[in-house]
Amino acid sequence: MAFAEDLLKQAFLLLNKEPKTPTQASLRRSVSTAYYALFHLLIQDASANWSRLDTRDYLARAFEHKTMKEASTRAENATYDDPSVPPQVVAKLRSVARAFRELQFQRHLADYSNATRWDRIKASSKVNQSKTAFGDWKAIRNEYVAQRYLISLLSNYKDG
Repeated sequence: MAFAEDLLKQAFLLLNKEPKTPTQASLRRSVSTAYYALFHLLIQDASANWSRLDTRDYLARAFEHKTMKEASTRAENATYDDPSVPPQVVAKLRSVARAFRELQFQRHLADYSNATRWDRIKASSKVNQSKTAFGDWKAIRNEYVAQRYLISLLSNYKDG
């Protein structure tokens, strides 16, 4: 997980690179990097479940941004009726899924929309959203619903 954490640290470094007048490049890259930090955190945890160490990198490359966004939308909107799943676990899972979806959208703006102007406050909110998602994920990563979420990130499988 060191790579994902390094990316999150890099997002904060870029956010604060120019203390007085941040450049659009630094702010945009901080938002993009914050998304990729969460993207890699989830992929690394999913791949860590694969028993063959020598093929984990191949598995990690199978994840697709669009499929992960769709799975995150489903997880965010799902009804979790199982009484054995504590509400705080559901809330944290929804927070991670929402952060993934929203950060992916913001990354697209940061990387491709020259019409979007970024300021430190707006960029900071996105980088901090990624940081919060890291904390929420670490709190629930071993829960059954979190592990199912990881599987859903790799496929279009829908429960029900």
